[in-house]
Amino acid sequence: MFQLTPLRKHLVIEDKIFVNAKDKYDADMSKIKDVIIRESERQPTWGELLPKCFIPLELEFASLTRRNIPLITLEQLKKINALQPIRPLSEDELKVFLKFQHSIGKLLYFDEPRLDNRIILSPTLLIDAFKSIVTDKRFCIGDRKREAMWDAMGTKGVVSKHAIQEVWKRKKYEKFYKDKHYLLNVMTHLDILVEPKRYDSNQTRIPADFYYVASMVRGNDDSGYLHSAGITQRNIAIAFQSTSLMIPPALSFRFISYCLSVWAVKTYGETNRDMLFHRSGVFTIDPSLDMHILCEDDKITVRLVHGRTNTLIMRDLASSINECLTSALEKISQLYIRTSSDQSNTSDASFVTSVCCNSPDKPCILPFESLADIGKQWTCPTHGIEHNVHMIKSWIPGKEEDSCEPGCPVTNEEFLKERPSDLHLRRLSLVYSINATRELALELGLETTELDKLSLIDDTETWQFEVVKKCRDRFALTFRNIRDASKACKFGNIHKLCKLVKGDVIDFDKEPEKWDLVPTEEHIDRLAPIIGNNSLQFLIELDMEFKTWEQISYRHIIERDLVKLNKDILEEWRTKFCKMHSLKPTLRRIAQAFSNIGKHVDIVENTLSDLF
Repeated sequence: MFQLTPLRKHLVIEDKIFVNAKDKYDADMSKIKDVIIRESERQPTWGELLPKCFIPLELEFASLTRRNIPLITLEQLKKINALQPIRPLSEDELKVFLKFQHSIGKLLYFDEPRLDNRIILSPTLLIDAFKSIVTDKRFCIGDRKREAMWDAMGTKGVVSKHAIQEVWKRKKYEKFYKDKHYLLNVMTHLDILVEPKRYDSNQTRIPADFYYVASMVRGNDDSGYLHSAGITQRNIAIAFQSTSLMIPPALSFRFISYCLSVWAVKTYGETNRDMLFHRSGVFTIDPSLDMHILCEDDKITVRLVHGRTNTLIMRDLASSINECLTSALEKISQLYIRTSSDQSNTSDASFVTSVCCNSPDKPCILPFESLADIGKQWTCPTHGIEHNVHMIKSWIPGKEEDSCEPGCPVTNEEFLKERPSDLHLRRLSLVYSINATRELALELGLETTELDKLSLIDDTETWQFEVVKKCRDRFALTFRNIRDASKACKFGNIHKLCKLVKGDVIDFDKEPEKWDLVPTEEHIDRLAPIIGNNSLQFLIELDMEFKTWEQISYRHIIERDLVKLNKDILEEWRTKFCKMHSLKPTLRRIAQAFSNIGKHVDIVENTLSDLF
C-alpha cells in the first residue's frame, strides 16, 4: 500500500493485524500489545540506566493509578516525596523527574504558569476529557445538551464554557468537573481549544465565554471572499508543501488553532459572519490587511489580502508572518510527521516553502530558489498573471547590506574615539561567532587563562558578551581598538561593526501623543507576531540583559513558539524591566527597537492604527 510512497519510511511496525474496534474482547488486541512491547525493546533508549532515586516515586505513581487516582496536585506530590524513607528528591530533582516522565509519556506535567501545580498520572484522563467535548455525533444522539453543543461546533466552530461545565457536572463526567479549570487550561495550552482574545475599554485582556474548536468545523467557505473584486491585485501568497505524501488532518486543525490563538477571526459580509471553516479561515492582521489560510492534503496556502492593493503590503510584515508560521508548522509537525526513532536525522524540514501566484483558483507554484533566475516579472503559466518579483519576495527577510554610506561609523574619527556601552557590546556579541569572539579577545590582549575562567558560562551569547566586556573594562577599549583588532583578525567586511550603532532616527513629532502611550495587553498581543524570528535582537534593543534572555528562552526550550516568546519579552520589559529602572514604557521605545532590528516603523503604526 505504501511501498512506492514517502510514507513507507514512517512505517515501523509491519505486522498485519486486523482488529474489530467495537469489540473490547477482540483476541487480536493481545497481538498488538506484544508487537508494541517488541518494538519498544528495540528503541535506543530501552535499557538505559535511570537514577535509583526515581524508582520509589514511580512505584508510588503506579499505586495511585491502580487506585484510580489519575491526577494529583504538586503539593500532594511534595508530601509523598517527603515521606520517602531513603532520600527525598530535592525541588530541582523533582522537576527533572517530572519532565523526564512527561517526555516518555508516563504522565503529563507542564512547567508553565497556571499548569505547573498539577500532575496528570494517567494521560488518558485528558483524552477522555477532550472526548466528552469533541466526539462523533452518533455518541451524542438522545442527549439534547451534547447534540446542541455538537451542532454549534459543527457550524461555527465554537463551544461555550457554560455548555462544557453543564456536561461535566453530570455524574458520568464529574471527575473532570473537579479540576475543570486546570483541564481546560491544558487543552488551551495544547491548542486543542482556543480562547479568543477579548479586551475591555482599557485594552486589557478579559476572558471570553467560549472556545474555538477548529477540528469540529464542518462548513466549507461559501462566502465568496476569495472571488471578491480585484482579489488578484490585492494579495500575495506562499505555499507550505509537505515533504511527505500528505498533510494529516490533525496537523491542519492544530495549525488553524495556532492562528486562532494569535490573530482574530475576520467577520465578513452583511451578516458579519465569522470566517472560520473546515481546514480554512480568514484572520485580521490589521484594519487594512487579512490573512487567508487554506489547508489541503498536499499543501497549506497562506494569502495576505490588502483592502486596496498588494503594493501596500509591507515587506517587513510579510517576512515576520512567514517566520512565525514556519516556526509554528515545524513545531506542530514534530507531533505528526517524523521518521522512526532509530533514524539519526530527524531535523529535516517537514515543509518546503514556495511562492504562490495571485490566483485563488488552483494557484501556480514557484519554488523560492527559482526566484534568483527570474528578472523583475514572473508570469504564472496557468493564469497568465504578471507578478512583480520584488513584491512576491516580501515573504523573504531582506538581506543586510555589506556596504555603508560615506561617513559611516567605522570611518568616523569622532565615533572611533568613543568607548562602547553595554548595549554596544551586546550587539557586538551577535556579530561574530564564538571562535571569532575568542580570536578577537586574544588580539585585544586578553590572556587565555582569562578566557578559561569564563568557560563555565553555558549560554553562548552571554559568554561572548562577558568576554568583550572584560576586554573593554581591562583595556579601556574604544571603537577604534575593536575595529583595528577585527581588521587584524581578517574577519572580512569591517562594516559589520556599523551594526553596533545601527538605528535610524524616527520622526515622532507629527503625533507625539500616540507614541507616548503605555503599551496595553492588546498592543502586545498584536505586536508579538510581527517581531518574527528576531527575538534576541529585539530584547537587546529594549536594553535588557542576556540573563533575562536566558530566563525567558528557558521557558520555551520544549515548545518554542515565536509569538509566545516575543510576547513574554514585551511583557517582561513592560512590567518588570521598566519598573525596575524607573522608566515609562512607551510605544515610542518599542517602535525604535523595531527600527533597530531592521523593521520599518510603519508596520507598528499600521498594526495598531485602530487602537490609537
